[in-house]
Amino acid sequence: MLEELQQLYTNLLAGDAGAILALFPGEPHIDTPLDGATRGEAAVRAFVARQAVWLAERHAAPRLLHTIDTPARAVVELVLDMEQDGDRIDLPVGLVADRQGEGFSAVRVYHSTWPLTGGHRVRPPLLEPPLTRLEEPPAVEAYMAALRDGSAPLILSLFTPDGYVRQPSGDRFRHAGPEGLPHFYVPALAAGGISLVHCTATSDGRSVAIEFIVDRWGNVALPLQAGLAVYDLAGDRLAAARIYDDVDPPMEG
Repeated sequence: MLEELQQLYTNLLAGDAGAILALFPGEPHIDTPLDGATRGEAAVRAFVARQAVWLAERHAAPRLLHTIDTPARAVVELVLDMEQDGDRIDLPVGLVADRQGEGFSAVRVYHSTWPLTGGHRVRPPLLEPPLTRLEEPPAVEAYMAALRDGSAPLILSLFTPDGYVRQPSGDRFRHAGPEGLPHFYVPALAAGGISLVHCTATSDGRSVAIEFIVDRWGNVALPLQAGLAVYDLAGDRLAAARIYDDVDPPMEG
């Protein structure tokens, strides 16, 4: 069913509700930043019809980027090339699907709303944190500790020489290498560390996807928000970090 999940936006563009419903052996459940939770056949059919119009109006074209496939979960990263307010934009989208038999029990869609509306939307947590500690690669654990502590130098040391971070708003906000990475991490952590509560970790040994809840940035407690990030691994270092959330940095002062 991984291929069918990869075709999610192709089928939404086509208005093919049957193909979307076929992802779910039980009650269909899709959660998106703009529509929230959609459950049940009738609601999903209405969702597909709305999405087909919305995507067609923006001349959207999905472009597959990356996948992680495990027995528990599938993760698909894609880009929607589309028109918004007269401009051509690329909207990164992450899909996480919990496996159930030959299909999925739920599909969670992550993307920023900022390229679409010019603003950030607070998205409440989608998952409860697990009771036991998640298994994550050492490079990711070191990254998360440095992020929590607000240590930009340590984060920068964890990337390969050509490693990059891509912000949720697309490739225009991609920062690579020793010159580019500091332009993101130094100002991002100027107000202090960012605290992420991890809910799932999905890894195939080459990449790991973390679904998380953001609750604090520096000394500012944030409204709890759901997000996703995918990290590509290169031995004990990071080759890439791709972020899918809508967190608004705290105001200075």
